[in-house]
Amino acid sequence: MKKSLRIVFAILACCGIMAGTVFAKPAVTLKVMSTTYVEKPEGEAERAIAAEFMKKNPDIKIEFMGVPMNDVYTKITSLAIGGELPDIFTNTPEFISTAYDMGITEDLTGLLGKKYIAGFYPSNVEQASVNNKLQFVPWFTTPMGLLYRGDWFKQEKLTSLETWDDFLKAAKKMTKDTNGDGKVDRWGFAMMGSRNGSGANRFIHILRTFGARELYKDANGKWATELDSAEAKEAFRFFAELYTKQGVVPPGPTEVSYAEGISLMASEKTGMMITGPHTIGAILAQNPKLKGKLYSVPLPMKKKHVSTLGLYGFSIAKTSKNKQAAAKYLKFLVETKNALTWNAVTGRMPTRIEAGKKRQITGPVYAGFVKALNYVETIPTVPFYSEIFDITGEAYQSLLTNASDVDAALKKAADRTRAAIQRAAN
Repeated sequence: MKKSLRIVFAILACCGIMAGTVFAKPAVTLKVMSTTYVEKPEGEAERAIAAEFMKKNPDIKIEFMGVPMNDVYTKITSLAIGGELPDIFTNTPEFISTAYDMGITEDLTGLLGKKYIAGFYPSNVEQASVNNKLQFVPWFTTPMGLLYRGDWFKQEKLTSLETWDDFLKAAKKMTKDTNGDGKVDRWGFAMMGSRNGSGANRFIHILRTFGARELYKDANGKWATELDSAEAKEAFRFFAELYTKQGVVPPGPTEVSYAEGISLMASEKTGMMITGPHTIGAILAQNPKLKGKLYSVPLPMKKKHVSTLGLYGFSIAKTSKNKQAAAKYLKFLVETKNALTWNAVTGRMPTRIEAGKKRQITGPVYAGFVKALNYVETIPTVPFYSEIFDITGEAYQSLLTNASDVDAALKKAADRTRAAIQRAAN
């Protein structure tokens, strides 16, 4: 009898194990499209955070899809058209309106809750929302400023980078023939003249410092542009002549994007670069000897200083079947401990108030970026804003290559912008 019972119990136990195996809830796989994943040192830090999350949540697997920043908006659009969006994808103020109009983003207001959302800086929530609906979780900010070689600056006995005249003076001083062979082999400015977001976003900041707006709402509340204004012409001319006339830019600026700009600074070929604090970590990853030699200031002014938050975050796809798991991962990503680790490794600034109070950004290397937060302006939330990048990029490239004069280039740019405004209004 006892033997029979043991056999029964053994069979039941076996069935239980089999039942557990057959009917156990499968692990959730979250597919995440990230641009920082393909950057250094960001990628390694992002993988480490994800690994820690998976350790604490063994039922959730993170699977990354790395896409370069300059390609991500096109990639999101193509995947959305094909119905193949990952659960989580990169979003920014420049793309938020396009994504919203496409109907591909989940409203995170209900998913995260208003109390949790109140823990973010209000300016971050504002730029991550459309019609008071949170479209992406703000992960970090990279306020735009000017990064420069503080040691060269001191060697040349320079005293200011307040204005563009100061900038030009510094750029000329830093441009040198360092080996005495009669050829310039070091330049003052790592110009990003590529026709993409890396180049155009930086140039638009310059444009605004001259008092011209690429896109704004007029007195009637309608979108308009100042790309053909006198101020815009002065800004474009100044920018192009840094290469064509002043000679303070290395050869081939139209081929220089963010990665190339980092290499120019890391290889000590250039002394200044328009960028955010995240670039410091990228440069030091290539050349650790530059630690302590990189300083920052707000972007020089013609009429005013200008910066933007450089906000970056993640949306949850409306088509995702794993929204709760996705929300859990994004909350983990911005936890204070992880935000401070990310800040220490990459220089990118936290978006939640609690982490921001403990920010580790100090010293001359970060001082200018922190100061730049006093001059933050917003990005127009229109579905065609990425087209403005192409329009301005085409204009400054035509000047850098002497393919057009300022008047013709900016007439075309303004006409293209007004046509885009008109299409959006119809």
